[in-house]
Amino acid sequence: MKAMQIVLAAMLCAMSLVAPAAEIAVLSAGAVRAAFTEAAARWEKESGHRVKATFAPAGEILKRLAAGERFDLVILPAENFGALASQGLIGGPKRALGGVGIGVAVREGTPVPDISSPEAVRRLLVAAKSVTYMDPTRGTSGKFVDEVVLPKLGIRDEVRAKTIFGEGGYIADKVARGEVEVALHQYTEILPVKGVTPVGMLPAELQKVTVYTGAVTKAAVAAREAQALLDHLAAPEGQKAFAAHGFSTP
Repeated sequence: MKAMQIVLAAMLCAMSLVAPAAEIAVLSAGAVRAAFTEAAARWEKESGHRVKATFAPAGEILKRLAAGERFDLVILPAENFGALASQGLIGGPKRALGGVGIGVAVREGTPVPDISSPEAVRRLLVAAKSVTYMDPTRGTSGKFVDEVVLPKLGIRDEVRAKTIFGEGGYIADKVARGEVEVALHQYTEILPVKGVTPVGMLPAELQKVTVYTGAVTKAAVAAREAQALLDHLAAPEGQKAFAAHGFSTP
């Protein structure tokens, strides 16, 4: 009887040492959605913890964090972390996860345009009846297209007049549905969209490579687990998922 009590006590003690599963709340830019989802699913199986991810444009993420919404881990373009740091919203070291450039998509089955030079891109955008890119007040790629690409090509007002701004998510869906002829977006957000042809990347003269970066927030409840998830994403196993979904090495 005494031996059985000792065994039961040992089992209860061992059970008490097993940490309960945590839920890591992640707020992330949409460009990493496919890669993050794949890598996080593997980490969930290995760690026993759960990941609850919310994806939104960078501008919206900054507003939500500034408004006090609580998340454990944030993933954003590296350039946005200065604003977060100045507000005291970051609680851990940053980890670069991958770089991605801006690409072009047209509807599947339509002629594939030439985008090999700035002049070729200019001809495409002038000839297109409609265009979509992210609302420049909300997304990184949209801001660059609106403030750099189109002015450099000398067609900002002309293209803006026929642009349907994307509000978030996979804006190339508008092309797949036939609502818009041409999409300009982060290439990793074009590749998963069915019904479009990913034409390729904008030429170097018009290109911006955005490095997506993660950090644990100051308000994190599951800070240790969030850091473990971030470390997994930046480690070779996690980086395989990012490379498979179109990211370059950060």
